[in-house]
Amino acid sequence: MDRSKVEEILKTLKARGVEHDPELPPCPLCGALALRGYDFRAPHRIEHDCECAYREPERYMAEVGRVWRRWHWSRAYREGLPPAYRGYLERPWEGRREVLEAVVGWQREGGVLYLFGPPGTGKTHLAVRAAWGKAQEGRRALFLSEWEFYERARLEAQDPEAPRLLDQVDVLVLDDLGKARLTPFAAEVLFGLVEAAHRKSLDLLLTSNYPPEEAARRLGENAEALLSRVNRSVEVRGPDRRRRAG
Repeated sequence: MDRSKVEEILKTLKARGVEHDPELPPCPLCGALALRGYDFRAPHRIEHDCECAYREPERYMAEVGRVWRRWHWSRAYREGLPPAYRGYLERPWEGRREVLEAVVGWQREGGVLYLFGPPGTGKTHLAVRAAWGKAQEGRRALFLSEWEFYERARLEAQDPEAPRLLDQVDVLVLDDLGKARLTPFAAEVLFGLVEAAHRKSLDLLLTSNYPPEEAARRLGENAEALLSRVNRSVEVRGPDRRRRAG
């Protein structure tokens, strides 16, 4: 389309009082507001009240793609959380300095982090917040309980056409390790998950009530191998916040 016609169309839209949508991200180049009527379910499904898309199309689309990854995956992560845990995203960080340093280090460097300690001390809160930080950077993050992970692994094993978990995520929180019954199949897929994180296929954060040595013993002959693949383990101590809240 001729540039003069494009500019004429833009001026006409503005003259008609086009509505803006403050819920959508602004233009990454000039900051102009997004137009109402778009859902941003894909990078191209947004329009801004400016001419950047026509004046600098390649740069504009590249930046919109980056914004979309951060916008989309942070929302997908939030929506995938159990409803009771979504409130954790609004709470401030809490914990001993050693624990917070470990979590921030995992956010920055990735690998395998193991948080353990008694129930109600804030392990899940820390894990949920840490993975959300990665989702806000545009990483595909997912929160699963140990039971949900094994259930998904069983479905994948039964259906070769099912989407593979490791192809769909960059970051995984595996919560409450040690609660589910560890069958030979579960032990195999758990070790495979830790091995994948060790090879940098994804970043993995594990939470458990059990110290790493006790949790690893459930894997039998693979116990030492699993422990050697955990980059850092740190104990989360403190009062039971669930009882205190009750």
